[in-house]
Amino acid sequence: MKHFLKKEKELRKKAFADKQIEETVDFLRQQGIETVWGIQAAYDTSLFGLKDRCGFGSHGLCCRNCNLGPCRLDSEELPLHTRLAAPKVKRSSCGKTADNMVAGMFLQTVLRGTSSHLGHAIHVAKAFVAAAKGSENFPIKDEAKLYAVAKELGINTDGMQMLDIAKEVGQKAMEDLVGQGEGPMNFALALAPKNIDKLAKAGIVPQKGAAEAIVQGIHSTAQGMMSSTDHLIMSCLKYGVIDVLALYISTQLQDILLGVPTPKESSIGMDALDKDKVNILVHGHVPVLSEMVVHFANKLEDMAKEAGAKGINVVGTCCTGTEVLMRLGIPMAGSTIMQELVVGTGLVDAVCVDVQCVYPSLSSITKGLHTRLITTMPELRMDNDTYIEFTPENAHESARQIVEEAIKAYKDRLSDRVFLPKAKGHKLMGGFSTEVMIDVLKKLNAQQPLKPLVDLIVDGSIQGVAVLAGCLSSKIQTDMSFVIMAKELLKNNVLVLATGCAATACARHGLLTGEAKKYAGDSLRGVLETIGKTSGLNGSIPPILHFGSCVDNSRCAVLASAIADYLNTSIDKLPLVASAAEHVVEKAAAIYMGVMALGITTHIGVTPKLGGSPYVIDMLTNKLESITGSTLIIEIDPVESAKKMIHHIQKKRRALGI
Repeated sequence: MKHFLKKEKELRKKAFADKQIEETVDFLRQQGIETVWGIQAAYDTSLFGLKDRCGFGSHGLCCRNCNLGPCRLDSEELPLHTRLAAPKVKRSSCGKTADNMVAGMFLQTVLRGTSSHLGHAIHVAKAFVAAAKGSENFPIKDEAKLYAVAKELGINTDGMQMLDIAKEVGQKAMEDLVGQGEGPMNFALALAPKNIDKLAKAGIVPQKGAAEAIVQGIHSTAQGMMSSTDHLIMSCLKYGVIDVLALYISTQLQDILLGVPTPKESSIGMDALDKDKVNILVHGHVPVLSEMVVHFANKLEDMAKEAGAKGINVVGTCCTGTEVLMRLGIPMAGSTIMQELVVGTGLVDAVCVDVQCVYPSLSSITKGLHTRLITTMPELRMDNDTYIEFTPENAHESARQIVEEAIKAYKDRLSDRVFLPKAKGHKLMGGFSTEVMIDVLKKLNAQQPLKPLVDLIVDGSIQGVAVLAGCLSSKIQTDMSFVIMAKELLKNNVLVLATGCAATACARHGLLTGEAKKYAGDSLRGVLETIGKTSGLNGSIPPILHFGSCVDNSRCAVLASAIADYLNTSIDKLPLVASAAEHVVEKAAAIYMGVMALGITTHIGVTPKLGGSPYVIDMLTNKLESITGSTLIIEIDPVESAKKMIHHIQKKRRALGI
């Protein structure tokens, strides 16, 4: 992996592709504030790489779990200057080999990612259970979705009242997440029934009571526990499946509570901030909170005007921002990696965070501004925060208080310390889902709505489907892995779905509009125009379909499962591929291992901490195919990455005889 690290450095030397980022980074540097890009640059300025990021850690060869360590292992895979900094030992003090250490550290990463999504699903499930009991805070908005989910779970709804159905759905969700029942998770059987036998054969069918499984997983990575490299990697698959199912549960329940998203036109960019209004930034992953904040922002407009503002403007970053974009058309100020920049403009009066992907640096940035840093969940407290706990019971009260805090802060805004970049943002369309696609396809074939899509794949008009997902990284040229790959895939008539920060990166470069059809190959462009016309749009649909937040990655799995069911096959047989090219957080590792377990070959770009074990890399990139039907593609160059993804799609097409 040494050449990957060298390539990373070459890529991040390139200029910012997003001019809003470039302008704001320069402004904040003048203010004495270093952002995620400035910190990364500090590792690139030393002679002979002596102050680079830890070479042992970058290869997964550093363990600090117990007090016999920390231990660093020697390996031919390490750069020379790194090897000189440690003794030539091949085992840790307790006896771990490089393979054991790399696999164990990777499992710890996957477990943290899965526990994050499991925690989110539990938050949503508790709100859903409150709704099923008739809570006024969370009325059920989408009865049709409730009945659809109940049917998938095998619940007989004949003669049942809506809330009674919701109670059964909620009970099955809680049973899967924190229960003690026996047998496979209820939602596993609903998501990918054709894959259950394959998962069972591999011994990775997730059982009810996922929280207990996480405890077992953490236990297995403790000192003196699991040291079978093969079992550690298989555990990564097991907990990856649990992660995808936690996503699936939270998305299904959120759709029932808040409504299935529908296509919305909106915008993205820091110019979404309004100098004349109270600006509230919602940031995190809990849409039941962000929707409540939007609700009270609308109700308290008069209070804001009394404070001297022209109104209240709610904008988003991260998954929370995407959720209110998809359902309410709320604009996004940027991607997660831009949170320091958005807050640093001095125009955000309150940043309301819930859980995950929140940079600790927001504490120091807001300390020098008027901005209220509002935390809402006990799992995430910060220095210099204002804590307003959000629960299903106090949802209205806390959301109102959050908006009122923002209005108070507006009065203290420092007029001589505000900044907006001159570069403008972009329009976008978001809010796509399997339900939306099937509704459109029903206009072409009411009896078999998936048939038109499958026919287009069979005749080659659509060569296959690629899902771009996950984080954005400062370790390369931010955004451009996804942007370059997307254009290459589209040119080769591959339909692209995007979620999370990958979607927002594409949006900030103008790829989530109908006009971006120019990047698609001839046959795909014709499909986009036909679907746009069928949908009643004034033109083409975007060539990249925004399928939601990272929490909504399961929407893509739902579509894959639906196509597989229609063809009476399993997901791994389909011409599908996924990419988490700029993966950063632990959740990304959990997602891509779960997606691989379902049978979808997945690409990652930024160098994973696996290079110290060629054996582990071979397992992930080669041997797992005999178990899951999928592999991991590791490639940092975006053009080469796209070529490898297209090669995989063509391989699957040939196997299907199309």
